[in-house]
Amino acid sequence: MIRKSFSIAALAGMLALSVGCGGDGGPVPVPVTGQVLYQGKPVEDARITFHGRTDAGGRSASGKTDGQGNFSLTTFKSGDGAVPGDYTISISKTAESAKPLDTAVDPDSGEYGADYGAMMAAAASGPALKKLQPGVLPEKYNSPATTDLQRSVVADQKNEFTIELE
Repeated sequence: MIRKSFSIAALAGMLALSVGCGGDGGPVPVPVTGQVLYQGKPVEDARITFHGRTDAGGRSASGKTDGQGNFSLTTFKSGDGAVPGDYTISISKTAESAKPLDTAVDPDSGEYGADYGAMMAAAASGPALKKLQPGVLPEKYNSPATTDLQRSVVADQKNEFTIELE
């Protein structure tokens, strides 16, 4: 009797997990592609995020631009797109001259990377972090709270966007 109850509970748990993880019946992304331009030129290696509003189930989709500024979005699986709905878009790119920060922590020795302390201090003070990894694009595009970029993703329609930054 206990074994049967356990089996039923395990089956119910697996079913609940599959539904909650975008399985059958969950939101279905549609392909979203496009190009990011700044001052009329393609933006390479920029991070683009579509921040879903309530009609998109609050889901976000993101991607990275290639050498021609082209991107494709990912929500659940690489390149699957975005869930239909309205989005606010943030785009950021770190200066090419900025070196990667050495923030590694070795748990065995307790050693910290050369930039770990500076990164933690900068994160605690907010604006100082931008000095460590300066952005290339206007700051207003870095956050969904300050950007003015918005797009709607529509099911059964080609969702290809050219996003021109000022």
